[in-house]
Amino acid sequence: MEKIFNILHGLKPAMLMVVVQLVFAGVNVLYKLSVSDGMSFQVMVAYRFIFASALMIPLALLVERKRPKLTWTILVQAFFCGLLGGTVSQNLYVVAMALTSATFVSAMTNLIPSITFIVAVTIGYSLTHPLIF
Repeated sequence: MEKIFNILHGLKPAMLMVVVQLVFAGVNVLYKLSVSDGMSFQVMVAYRFIFASALMIPLALLVERKRPKLTWTILVQAFFCGLLGGTVSQNLYVVAMALTSATFVSAMTNLIPSITFIVAVTIGYSLTHPLIF
């Protein structure tokens, strides 16, 4: 019996990755259904961010008791990260979902890390000499 628990303990990361992929597939199907039904892209993205904020803010306040001092630099970086990192990418994702199939968008999403690596190598970015903003 102990051997079975050891095997299952070793499989936890793989099982979790499968669960995450299943959740992403379910979200893609729901996105495609709502887009096909005529829901506004921007409203759908706004709902996603509102629900995510409602869940994450209390968790962040509980877990991160020691916070760094809030400076103007941090505020500006947080603004641009929220604007470009979340909003633009999610809106483009939903528009791509409306124009193509959920399968195609899922496949292209899985290519993002490799494309990021190719761009980083092309512009000469390396971990030994990171760019400092």
